[in-house]
Amino acid sequence: MRIAIGGISHETHTFLPGTTGLERFMQSYRRGQQIPDAFRATNTSMGGMVRVCEQHGVEILPTVYASGGVSGVVEDAVYDQIIGEMCERLAHEADSLDGVLLSLHGAMVTETRQDTETHILNDVRRAVGYDLPVMVALDLHANLDPSLLTKATAVFGYRSSPHVDAGETGERAASAMLDALAGNTVPVCAMKRPQLVIPSLFSATTVYPANRIIQRVMQWQEKPRVIDVSFFFGFAWSDVHQLGASAVAVTHDAPELAQVIVQDLSDMAWSMKEDLTSGDNIYSVEEGVAIAIEKARTAKKPVLLLDHADRLNDTTFVLRELIKQGAPNCAVPLLYDPEAAALLSEAGKGSKVRLAVGSKSSPDAGGPVMLEGTVEWVGQKTYTGTGPMTKGQKLTDGLTAIVRSGQIWVQIVSRMSSLIDEDPFIQYGSRLDDFRIVVSKSKTHFRAVYEQAAEHIIVVDAPMYSPINLSAFNYRNVPRGVYPITRK
Repeated sequence: MRIAIGGISHETHTFLPGTTGLERFMQSYRRGQQIPDAFRATNTSMGGMVRVCEQHGVEILPTVYASGGVSGVVEDAVYDQIIGEMCERLAHEADSLDGVLLSLHGAMVTETRQDTETHILNDVRRAVGYDLPVMVALDLHANLDPSLLTKATAVFGYRSSPHVDAGETGERAASAMLDALAGNTVPVCAMKRPQLVIPSLFSATTVYPANRIIQRVMQWQEKPRVIDVSFFFGFAWSDVHQLGASAVAVTHDAPELAQVIVQDLSDMAWSMKEDLTSGDNIYSVEEGVAIAIEKARTAKKPVLLLDHADRLNDTTFVLRELIKQGAPNCAVPLLYDPEAAALLSEAGKGSKVRLAVGSKSSPDAGGPVMLEGTVEWVGQKTYTGTGPMTKGQKLTDGLTAIVRSGQIWVQIVSRMSSLIDEDPFIQYGSRLDDFRIVVSKSKTHFRAVYEQAAEHIIVVDAPMYSPINLSAFNYRNVPRGVYPITRK
């Protein structure tokens, strides 16, 4: 048995400035045997696919894989290069293949493609035909169009945000592929969209309301003839016609059951639409910082201050307010500013410095904040991730500098990432417990570690790229009637 694997991942925020070119994907660009070697021991969907295939003695045809993280619209040249190379390899080997496993995201948008994943599946079908099963693992934040199911044999989504089950999702897809090829199952899929857009903050599956939907997903998963059930919460900041949540069910030759499942999940999400799009205990920056400082006075563990709206990890609203209010022993990790990191590298460890940091992505990102202090660490390192989501992955923050400015510890990096585990501290010689207040710009992924590691989680709705109030953006491509989008 021979199965091809490959894919591409990008979560496209269409309202971010600029476009995303090929250089954003190059560090993760893997070809051929590089793919199983890089992903085998990782908690990724690609890693899960590799593990199942190798455990069952399946010959793998690795094609290409690349990831570009979260940024603005992807240039068409990226698609042409990566998907073109993948499909060329698939077409050349099609006669020797039994199936294709793809690891995609579900919210990728290029300059000319709103529904990029369906385009990918269409190009894959041109390469291998319609006789082979093609199964796809997707992120929980995918925006899906039903037309995807005319190209994919089956679709599988993460059930957790934080995405601690990415590897498991790849294993589910690969296991379903092997069962189908063995003749044990006949996969049949259905999809239903509740016409609902859910801001990422409310897609955290460890807490209400999202956990209620995932509980129902798992109840359906236990039913006879059910192969797999997923609920995709969608990616709210993408102006595409397929924007929004969707339910997908895969059954063993039971199309009516699949329809019942997705209708039930869609109805449930719609009935919860108010809770899935708004919430309590979300504060302004000034209020949130004040509350965090007050709670930190008596907390036995760090207080986490969540600046969830910053997609580019360079806004400075929270940092400025922490300085203004005199926050005690506070950490601001992973602030993206390559220019500042380079200047601090020139200054060197131990140097006394005074420079402006942050707010490089836009004049509206809070403006640079002046830091005056001592360079405690500078350099560049590659390390193996230790957190639940990054376990086994080779990671780097690029050129990095750490500045101690009074009571505030600021880590300035040259690659965008968010605080989702303790690596930004422990890999640089610090510990989480060294600090009383810690800032994260994650949306849900921080919960994998910080629900236990932090004594309190304080959510602030700072301005900029991904606010809860979706009326901040002018959606042009989303059909009317999708809640809570208001067409201008």
